[in-house]
Amino acid sequence: MKFPATGPLTSRSGHRGLAVVAALSATAFALTGCAPAGSAPSDDLVIKIGYIAPVTGAYAGFTDGDPYMLSVVRKQFADGIDIDGKNYSVEILDRDSGSDPAKTGELAQQLITTDKVDLILATSTPETVNPVIAQCEANATPCLTTIAPWQAVVFGGGFSAEKPMAWSHHYFFGIEGFGEVEPAAWDQIDTNKKVGVLWPNDADGGAFRDPVNGYGPFAEKAGYTIVDPGPYENGNQDFTAIISKFKAEGVEIIAGVPIPPDFVTFWTQAAQQGFKPKVATIGKALFFPATVPSIPNDLGEGLAFTTWWGPTFPYKSSFDGTTPAQWISNFEASPEGKGLSWNQATPENVSLFEVASAALQAAGNPNDKAAVNKAFDTINMMTLAGTVDFTTGPMQGVATIPTAVGQWQKTDTGDWEWVIIENSMLPDLPVARSAEPLN
Repeated sequence: MKFPATGPLTSRSGHRGLAVVAALSATAFALTGCAPAGSAPSDDLVIKIGYIAPVTGAYAGFTDGDPYMLSVVRKQFADGIDIDGKNYSVEILDRDSGSDPAKTGELAQQLITTDKVDLILATSTPETVNPVIAQCEANATPCLTTIAPWQAVVFGGGFSAEKPMAWSHHYFFGIEGFGEVEPAAWDQIDTNKKVGVLWPNDADGGAFRDPVNGYGPFAEKAGYTIVDPGPYENGNQDFTAIISKFKAEGVEIIAGVPIPPDFVTFWTQAAQQGFKPKVATIGKALFFPATVPSIPNDLGEGLAFTTWWGPTFPYKSSFDGTTPAQWISNFEASPEGKGLSWNQATPENVSLFEVASAALQAAGNPNDKAAVNKAFDTINMMTLAGTVDFTTGPMQGVATIPTAVGQWQKTDTGDWEWVIIENSMLPDLPVARSAEPLN
């Protein structure tokens, strides 16, 4: 696919829907690195890496590009990793969290105690990330995670500046990644500055609702008023009470972090009940190309969201120099990408392996868990997903990434695309146009 200079994401009409994405087969993730031809590695020349991701369940949209991602990683590690004159084969044990925190914790424990992994990687929402971190902390195993607001991981996991994570490293943007860029997008449209929020009763919702470290202080500092109707359960089928609250309060802006099916339900019911805000910036649900086309009657047009990656982002893979635009082209031409549109979670997932590879090599002995864990503290590198810098994070074991704001629009040919409308955190990222109000 050819991208214009403004770098929109186009969601092709042939992509799979959310239900199909959620049904991705775990068998697509079998992945084992190979030793050099003609050799059989000894037990101490094998690196075992556990990888836990939500292949199925509510958060499966974060991993629909993982079959391709893992095929790239397989090729990268096919000849092993050379460390201090020794060649180590790489065995990757991938596991499906099922978007279930309890199952995730059990899988992490099995990887540590039964499979004897040297390192665990985990991705996509606190529901997968936090239970993995808990097991790694309890069992003194290095852990690297991404795609969850860092406050939901750190504070949600019971950690703090005084009690930091000892065996875990996490990188992603935090609530500030939403709170510092979304008001800048709202400022481009004339509103009464009343913001209705969709904060579910889950780890993300709790982190956003926190009165000190959450989203409210950012919005209030920018001159906006939060209208919080209270937590709701994921899978909610009736948002009437919430919509009524927003209408009664005169809300003209919507923000939040609902899961995709819930936002589709909310937005459809909002239209049916005559609630028409001027702006909507929605995290989590709108990260996925399948969400907006699944909203009936083209009601997704004009929806906006915080974004951290796209074809024009100024990044390069540490593996082979691949740029975002090249990655997208390669993915859409691959067998694994057939019928799919790229999403921004996939490069973040591959960057886990980039950072892990660098730390394993820096450790000197990749089977020494303490050395690998310490090596992560020295990481400051460019990846396909951007710079990961653990030397200057907001606290020990945390690195942050910048964000921008994109807005969805429908093309004359009937395709869906998003374009950048706000780039204050990434001034080198081209802006396509100003924010436009919802119809």
